Amino acid sequence: MTQQFSTLLSKGVSRIIDQKHLESRLERGDVLRVKFGIDPTGTIVHLGHMVPILKLRAFQDLGHQVVLIIGDSTAQVGDTSDKEGERPMLVRAQTRENASNWLNLFGKVLDISKTEVRYNSEWMDSTDFNAVGELAKNFSVAEMLDRDNFSKRYKAGIRISLQEFLYPLMQGWDSVQVRADVEIGGNDQYFNLLAGRTLQEAHGQEKQDIMTFEILIGADGKKMAKTGGNCIAVDMPPNDMFVRLMEIKDELILDFFRLATLRNDDEVAEVAKRLDAGEHPKNVKLELARTVVSMYHGSDAAAEAQTYFEKVLTVGAMPSEEEMAKAYLESGITIVQAVKELGYFATTGDARNGVTGGGVRIDGEVVSDIGHSVALSPAKGTVIQAGKKKFAMVYAK
Repeated sequence: MTQQFSTLLSKGVSRIIDQKHLESRLERGDVLRVKFGIDPTGTIVHLGHMVPILKLRAFQDLGHQVVLIIGDSTAQVGDTSDKEGERPMLVRAQTRENASNWLNLFGKVLDISKTEVRYNSEWMDSTDFNAVGELAKNFSVAEMLDRDNFSKRYKAGIRISLQEFLYPLMQGWDSVQVRADVEIGGNDQYFNLLAGRTLQEAHGQEKQDIMTFEILIGADGKKMAKTGGNCIAVDMPPNDMFVRLMEIKDELILDFFRLATLRNDDEVAEVAKRLDAGEHPKNVKLELARTVVSMYHGSDAAAEAQTYFEKVLTVGAMPSEEEMAKAYLESGITIVQAVKELGYFATTGDARNGVTGGGVRIDGEVVSDIGHSVALSPAKGTVIQAGKKKFAMVYAK
C-alpha cells in the first residue's frame, strides 16, 4: 500500500468499517463517492470542524468525488449525538445563510469547484409519511436506546423526543440518495453512520464504508466547541490564531499536527522524534502555528503573526493599531460584558474574575470595577486588553 493510502486510512482515524473492503477498492483504483454531511447550526467554523474536511481533501487529492451534504432539513430536526438534551430547531433560511459562509471557509482547504454540494431538502421535502414509516421499520426502539447519549438520558429521566429518533434515519437516507461509497464523521456520529449502511442494504445498494475521527482538544483540555470559549476559528485574525495555537498544552502538539494540518504520518513521526530528542516544545509549537495560520491566511500573514507574537508576548510591547483585531460593541456596555463578547473569557463568571483580579485594561489602565461602563466612539478606537495576550481596538457600533 502506498504512503498516500496508508496516511489516508490512519492519520487521525479512530475506526473504519469495513477497512479491508475500503482498502481493496482504493488499491483497485475505484473512484469513490465520499460523503460528509454538515448541519450549519452556527456561524463559527473552528479547527475541530476542519478535521473531516482535511480528510476530504486527502480523498480529493487521490481523485475521489467528495459529496458534501448541507443539512438544511436535518438541521431543523437537530442531531443530539454529542448533546445531553434536545437541540433547538433552526429556520431553513438561517441554515442556508450559515452554509454559504461555511462553504467559503471550507474552500480554503477543499476545491469546491470539484465538490458535489447537495442540500438534503432536495429529497427530504418530497419524502412522505409512508416513506418515513418504511425507513423506520429497519430500526428497533431497543437499538435507538442502546445509543450512548440516548441511554444516559433515558436512565436519567431526561426527555427524548421521537423526533430525535428520526435523525439517524434522515442521515442514512442521505447516503441512499447520493449513493455514498464512503461516509466520514466524528466518533459521536458512529450510530448515524451505521444507519446509512442499514438503509443502503435495505434499498439494494452496496453498503458504504465508514470512517470516524479522533476529536480535537482545545487549550483547556476539553473538546473544541464554539460555545466553550476554547475554539480556534478558521476566520480568526492571523495574530489571534497564532497566539491561540501557542497556548495549547505541550502534550497536544502532535494531535494538532495530525488533526489540524496536512502533514502525513511520516512527517508527524519526525516531529515526535524531535520532541523525544529534547527539542523545546515552544519551537515546535511555533512551527505548528506557522503551518496552520499559513493554511488559512497565507505564509506572509503567518510570518507577520509570528513577529507579532514574539514582540507582544516575548518582549512585552504593546501591539500597533494595525496589528490589533478590530471589534464593534455598544457604547456603555459594562466591562464584564465587553470582555465576554470579545471572546477573552468563556463565561461571564470568568470575565468577572478577570476584571476583579486586575487582568483587564482599557487604554492601558487597569479596570477592576465589574460595573464600569465602557464609553466607545465610532471614530476613535479604544484598546481593551485582557492579560498579556489579548488585545482589540474597539469602536462603537
